[in-house]
Amino acid sequence: MNEIHDAVIIGAGHNGMAAAGYLSRAGKKVVVVERMAKVGGMTSAGYMIPEAPDYLVTPCAVELLFARGSGIIEDLELARHGLRTVDPDPSYVYLHPDGSSIALFRDYRRTADDIARIHPGDGKQYLKFMQVMDAMMDIGFPIMMAEPGRPDLRNLGKMIKSGVRNVRLKDQLLAISRATADQVACEWFEHPATIALLNGIAAGAGPVDDDGNAAAYMIFAVTHRLGTGKPIGSLQAFADAMASSITESGAEIMLNAPVAEILIDDGAARGVRLADGRVLRSKVVIATSDPRTTFAMTTPGAVDRQRMKRIEHVPSNRSNAAPFLANVAMKAPLRLKRHQDLRHDDADLNKAVGLIGLADDVRNSFAAARRGDIPDRHAVSLTPLSNSDPSQAPEGCSLAYLYLPAMAVDAREGWSQELKDRTMASIIAQVSEYYDGFQHEVGRFVETPRERETRLNVTNGCVTHVDFGALRAGQHRPATGFGVPKPAVPGLYLGGAGSHPGGGVSGIAGRIAADRVLRHLK
Repeated sequence: MNEIHDAVIIGAGHNGMAAAGYLSRAGKKVVVVERMAKVGGMTSAGYMIPEAPDYLVTPCAVELLFARGSGIIEDLELARHGLRTVDPDPSYVYLHPDGSSIALFRDYRRTADDIARIHPGDGKQYLKFMQVMDAMMDIGFPIMMAEPGRPDLRNLGKMIKSGVRNVRLKDQLLAISRATADQVACEWFEHPATIALLNGIAAGAGPVDDDGNAAAYMIFAVTHRLGTGKPIGSLQAFADAMASSITESGAEIMLNAPVAEILIDDGAARGVRLADGRVLRSKVVIATSDPRTTFAMTTPGAVDRQRMKRIEHVPSNRSNAAPFLANVAMKAPLRLKRHQDLRHDDADLNKAVGLIGLADDVRNSFAAARRGDIPDRHAVSLTPLSNSDPSQAPEGCSLAYLYLPAMAVDAREGWSQELKDRTMASIIAQVSEYYDGFQHEVGRFVETPRERETRLNVTNGCVTHVDFGALRAGQHRPATGFGVPKPAVPGLYLGGAGSHPGGGVSGIAGRIAADRVLRHLK
């Protein structure tokens, strides 16, 4: 093909489409190539249960938490393109085995009161904890939004103001940012339920015993301020709204178009060759695929050995622990058995994400995954998708999204169908202690990390592309020399979860890549 684009973007996930949106709105000629038959990537959904064809399965993410604060929804006018959201309040609820619960409300003071019912001291501590988390968000969100290695007066000003305003919390902020999530939970709180709530939330960012993992607790401040933002019609509705927006502004999307090679000629990226042989020439390439997959597609021998080895050693589920996901379709309502009845208020826990598992269950899940074993008891978050958005299941029926943050990427005995069934049996048995409805199951979608690797072409099935951690942040994400404004390979920009600021549905990585490309094209 003789046409030369300003940019070819690899991947029609939300970061790829964010980059395309900002570039096309700046008047650039952009084409997005996607290997799958629809847009969305890890924000896609579909009817994926043969026995339950009317249930809308979400195989990866379900919330727009960070996108709420990134500006992407407003900048790309996604509401005008059909995006609608719902915000259950409480958004999360920890379910203790004795029937008590801790609800995470939008109002953190109400959350503190809920904790105080179980442990008055922990309730008071939560108010102090949220002062620190609010400060962490005031400082952390501008860092997330800023381009690593480039002065950003607007975000720098926000960080300085936040630092001055919260200078008395400096020591606590430093201690939390360097600690393990488990350590912080145990330092701050005493009751097993409160500690389990914190560990259950932090586990979504990776092993709770990794230094630096406690920074994930910023999610408490984000949730209290912004809400979770569940799109009506699943995250596919979010992806479809993005696709509508960027095509309106002139970007082209090519589906069923896997990339066979990123063309590196004379030391710079010049376009891509698709699997069917077509060549798309461009001034730059933005890759939102994970870094290992991206550089494996570059022209053989065109990238120097040192850079290739750095990328090959990028940690992606290095601990052998990764999320294990399932959607379970039921021909009856999904309801809590005891916890709702034991509430003292009018909070509707049946619409909240239910966190199941003691702190030891969280710890043991990661320990078992490292060994390649499957634990007997699990740490599980259960999102009752159809309870907050009835459009995702037939009337009178229900759909549950089960997310286990720590399951072995490679099981010691190998992930056979028999092991999957046995694992799901233990998971269903455990969540059935809390919820009624699973006895009416009509079908399920279950995906191990290795199956996710195959379906989404992502190394080790790592949903964040690169493991979360202070040593893989900012200019050092995904590796030293790859996160700075000047790309390691001229013309080849990284714009996915493997670049700053990392995983989660925000679109910030795509926007930063677009900003860098706009400067390059000038």
